[in-house]
Amino acid sequence: TVSNKNTAPAKTITEIGAYVETAWVTGASVWDVNKNGTTIMTTNKLSIDSAEVSTRTATTAPTLTTTAITAGDLITIDTDSLSTTKPKGFHLRMGIRLT
Repeated sequence: TVSNKNTAPAKTITEIGAYVETAWVTGASVWDVNKNGTTIMTTNKLSIDSAEVSTRTATTAPTLTTTAITAGDLITIDTDSLSTTKPKGFHLRMGIRLT
């Protein structure tokens, strides 16, 4: 078998979540994750509820609508809405496996 070192193996996003370092008490905050400028979560984006610090306990869990990812893809995060008291220390968590 001939191997082409310039060809990166295909990858799949298997999970996504987020957490913040400070909780708030009024309203939820919502973030969208994009791959090359297009959302990977058409509905059910990253949401952290009032007085919470993680999407793991969100009323609505985040749902991936795009999972394919390759070397060189640009991942960006947009803030869709913020709670009245602003969260601090946002961290994104993505599980990616070779396919």
